[in-house]
Amino acid sequence: MTDAPPGAPATKEGFSALDTLALVRELRALGRAWFEKAYELPGERVLLTLRVQGQGKWELFIAPGKFAFLRPSTAERPDEPGQLGMELRRQLMGAPLLSVNQPEGERYLELLFGRGGEEDPAILAIELFGQGNVLSVRRGRITAILHVRTWAGRRLRPGEPYVRPPPRKDPFQLAPGEVMGVLSRSKSDRVSTLAARLGLGGPLSEEILSRAGLDPRAPSEQDPEPSSEALVRAMSQLLLEVAEVPKGYLRRAEAGGAPLDATPYPSRRWASIAGAPPESELPRFSEAAAAYFLERSPTPVATGPTFQDRKREERSMLLRLQTQQRTAVEEIMARMQEEQSVAREILTHYEEVQGALEAARSATPDEPEVQVEVGDRKVPLPAWRPLRESAQALFDQAKRRLPKLEGARRALAQTEERLSLVDQELAAAPRPDAGARRPRPEGQGPEGAVPGEGAAAEGELVPWRAPRRKHFWFEKAPRWMVSSEGHVAIAGRDAKSNDAVVKRYLRERDVYLHADLQGAPSVVIKRPAPGQGEIGAGTLREVAQWATSCSKAWRAGLASADAFWVEGEQVSKAGASGEFVARGSWVIHGTKHFERDLPLELALGVVPHEGESLLQVAPPESFRGAGRRVLWKILPGDEREREQVERRVSQDLGVTRERLQALLPPGGIRVERAERA
Repeated sequence: MTDAPPGAPATKEGFSALDTLALVRELRALGRAWFEKAYELPGERVLLTLRVQGQGKWELFIAPGKFAFLRPSTAERPDEPGQLGMELRRQLMGAPLLSVNQPEGERYLELLFGRGGEEDPAILAIELFGQGNVLSVRRGRITAILHVRTWAGRRLRPGEPYVRPPPRKDPFQLAPGEVMGVLSRSKSDRVSTLAARLGLGGPLSEEILSRAGLDPRAPSEQDPEPSSEALVRAMSQLLLEVAEVPKGYLRRAEAGGAPLDATPYPSRRWASIAGAPPESELPRFSEAAAAYFLERSPTPVATGPTFQDRKREERSMLLRLQTQQRTAVEEIMARMQEEQSVAREILTHYEEVQGALEAARSATPDEPEVQVEVGDRKVPLPAWRPLRESAQALFDQAKRRLPKLEGARRALAQTEERLSLVDQELAAAPRPDAGARRPRPEGQGPEGAVPGEGAAAEGELVPWRAPRRKHFWFEKAPRWMVSSEGHVAIAGRDAKSNDAVVKRYLRERDVYLHADLQGAPSVVIKRPAPGQGEIGAGTLREVAQWATSCSKAWRAGLASADAFWVEGEQVSKAGASGEFVARGSWVIHGTKHFERDLPLELALGVVPHEGESLLQVAPPESFRGAGRRVLWKILPGDEREREQVERRVSQDLGVTRERLQALLPPGGIRVERAERA
C-alpha cells in the first residue's frame, strides 16, 4: 500500500500463529454452535454458517492460505453452494461444534463436529499457511477437499488417510536455551532468523523483537544468551495479551484511509516510526482482520458458470461420491468376511476356543463379555452364551449385512452411470473458447505434422489436428474405434447405453462382442458395405481386446482376459420361459466364439477414415497400416494418479481433458510415449 509512512514495518500478507490463536479463541467463545451451511465463494474462498444458541447465525469467512474471520450473519451469499459446499452440507449439516483446536500452535485449525453416539467426530481442517486448503475428515480419511494436492509424505485427496501437516515445536513453548541455539546457529539477522527458523513470519518477529528491546537488523549470533531470555519473556507476555475473547487493533493510514495493520494485541512495532498513525481498538479481533484483509484483497466478483463449469463441478462431486461409496462397499464386505471367518475359526478349533472361553470366564466371572483368542486374533464373545450359538450369531450378523451391501452396490452403480452420462455430455459439449487459444499453431500436430488434403499417403503421418470437414455417425456413440481393416466398432459405457447401442445399431449381419465377465460393455462391429471386405480375424481380436480393456478387468488390474463374439441374429432379450433379463444384459442363443488371453493394453493415436483424421483409443494392433500412428501407449495404473496423467496427455496433444476422458478406459491409467508410426 502506498499510504504507509516511510520506514514502515513489514506488511502483513496473511495470518500469524497468534492471529490464528485469536480466531480459535473467538470460535470457542461462541458457546453451543451447530453447522448449518457452506458456500464456495469466488477467488477460492469458503464461507461457513453456524447457528449459535441465543445469538442467531454467525459466519466463518475463510481465505485459505491467507486469513479467516468470524462475523454475524450477512445476506451476501452466492446462489449456489459449489461442490465443496454441497459436500460439507451433506456431511455436517446440523452437527454440533464439539471443539476448536490449533495443533502445534500452527496457522492451522481443526473444528470437530459430531452427533450423538459417534465415537470418531468429523474434522473440518482449515489451512492458513502456504497455498491453503479446506478439507473434511471422517474415520481417519478425507471425504471432501477444496484443493487436491500431493507431496512426498502427504497426499490430500478424497479417500486418502488424513495426515496433518508436518509438525514442528510451538515457538511460544520454547525454553531460552532452545531459542539461544537457534540464534547461535544462524548467520542471518535476528528478524530473518525468527521469521524463518521459528516460523513466526516477518510482522510477528518484528513485534517480538520490539517488545524485547532488540535491534531486528543485528546479527543473530550477537549476545545470544541475554537475547534469548529477552525474547522468551516478550513472547510469553505477548501470548498473555491474546485474551480468551481477543480484542482487535486496527491501524489505518489516516481516518478512513487504507489499513496498515491488524492484530489481536496492541502493536509496538510501529512505535519508532515517525508519523505512524494511531491504532483503534475494536471489540473483537475478527472485526480488525475483516477490515484489514478484505480491503487489501476484496473477494472477486462472481461470474455466471458455463455449462462446462456446471458439468465439471457435477463430475467432481460424483467422483468424490464414487470414492465414498466404494469405501462403504469395501468396509461392509470386510466386516462380513471378518464375522464369517471368526465363526468358521470357532467351529474348526472348537475345543481350543471352548477352553479359552472357560479360562476367560474364570478370570473375570462378573463380566458379560470376554476377550477370547480365536486363531491369531482376540475376539469379544458373550461370556455365558454357548459357543456354538456365538458362532451362529456371527454367521447371522454377516447375513444381515447383505441388504445393506446390495443397497451400497446399487448406489455405487447409479453414481457410476450418472458419471458416465456427465462424461458423455462434457465430451459432446462445444468449447466456448474454441479457437481462442491453441497450445500449437493452427493445424499443427505432434512432431510438427502439418495437415494436408484427404487421407495421408503411404508413409506419411496422419494430421490429427487438421480442420474436420465432416463428422461420422459412430462418433455419437458412447465409445467407438476403427480397426486396422477399417471396420467400425461401437460400445456402451453402462447398462443404459449398452441397451441403447444394441437396440439401435445391431443388425443380423453385424457381430456382437462381449468380454467374458460381468461389468463389460456390449460391443457391435458393423458389417461393411458390399465390396469393402469382410470382418477378418484381425478385427475380431482387436475389438475383443478393446472390449476387455473397457471392462472392469482394467480397473481390477488383470493382465489379460477373454471375450466372445456371435452373429447379430444370435442376440435377443428373449430368455428362457419366466427368465428375467436385466437392463444392459442380452441373451445369447447358440455357439459363442472365444478370443482368449487378450492383453489389457491400449494405445492413443490417429487413424485415417474416409478422408478425415480421427484421434482414437484402441489396441495397438489397430494402428497397423499406412498413415496410422500410435502417440501414447496406455496401461492400467493407479486410479489416484489419473487426473495428473490426463492433464499431461491433454496438454501434450492440445485437446481438452473432457475429450480425452471420453476416449480413455475407466479406472487408473499410466502412459508411455510411443515412437513408432
